[in-house]
Amino acid sequence: MSVNPIPEPIKSRRLRGLDALRGLAALAVVLYHYTTIYESHFGSYPSRPLFSLPHGHFGVELFFLISGFVILGTIERTSDLKRFAIARFARLYPTYLVCALISLAALYTCNLNFSPLTAKAVAINATMLSSVAGTPLIDPSYWTLSYEVLFYAGAGVLYSVLGSRLRLELPCLAWLACSFAGHLLPWFADHHRLHVLLNVEYANLFVLGMMLHYISENVQTPLTIPVLCVALLMTLFPPEFNRGNMSQPIYVTMIASFSTAIWLVSRTGGKFLDIRPLVFFGEISYSLYLVHQVVGFAVIRALLRLGAPTNTAIISTICLVVGLACLLRIFVEKPAERWIKNLGKRVAPRAAADRYRVAVSA
Repeated sequence: MSVNPIPEPIKSRRLRGLDALRGLAALAVVLYHYTTIYESHFGSYPSRPLFSLPHGHFGVELFFLISGFVILGTIERTSDLKRFAIARFARLYPTYLVCALISLAALYTCNLNFSPLTAKAVAINATMLSSVAGTPLIDPSYWTLSYEVLFYAGAGVLYSVLGSRLRLELPCLAWLACSFAGHLLPWFADHHRLHVLLNVEYANLFVLGMMLHYISENVQTPLTIPVLCVALLMTLFPPEFNRGNMSQPIYVTMIASFSTAIWLVSRTGGKFLDIRPLVFFGEISYSLYLVHQVVGFAVIRALLRLGAPTNTAIISTICLVVGLACLLRIFVEKPAERWIKNLGKRVAPRAAADRYRVAVSA
């Protein structure tokens, strides 16, 4: 079987439709936490919210699909593993650190009844790998970050090994096989770290996203569609968190619908989703996701204690965390990303010059 290398480079374009999908996913998670999960921590609201979104947590599945879709384009725009690592660090870590500190302050200031955090747990949280270590999280939403970081690390390492002929169908099949074994063998469940490191629960979503990217760029091989089908069939084994929340056929249909939406965005340029409010929420989705839960719960509880009606407390909190996420995007996320990337660009030529001088002097 011949393997076609990815054209150099895959065309780079900003798909605003993907931003809109991110925005929808972020809003779904926020509304799920405020209308459903809040009561599991702090008791029933004084009155029922105007609406609830008990399945809003499936926005996480959409996030993982989009991450799988965009990673290959990100890799192809990066010249080497070091630059890829710097770019991912710049994109993720500064905003995470600031949001984690804000959430930590809210956690202790407002005496929220989450798992107690030791100094060691806080230090592990700083690595973004708390789910691997199994330590309590500063914010319960942060459990997804370990899966994202490990996925980026694995993709970057494969790129460094395979280089310009990077094709992931065979590695993805191996990954799906490990995931399948993890669902069937109790031994995996008893080894938490290995379970997370292999991403047993969500591997198929990242794989679906990557195969959709190949298809959307018209660079698929004879293996691409079969791998995509295997990944879709793996949704018959939903993550443990979602078992019982939704029947298997509906879960499979939902993931297939998410995948179709991503494919349509890629094929049409996303014009049907190029709706400014949704794109805006997509642009702030990372900061919003990181800062909404602990801070939002603290604000809702404070407003309710002051006598605010349930819907007023929820809507006011949504407005506050959206504003906070917007400020984080403007003053932390974008400036830090630019500064770190520019620093990396300045360091690389200096290092190359130093190596040249050493070679000449030798």
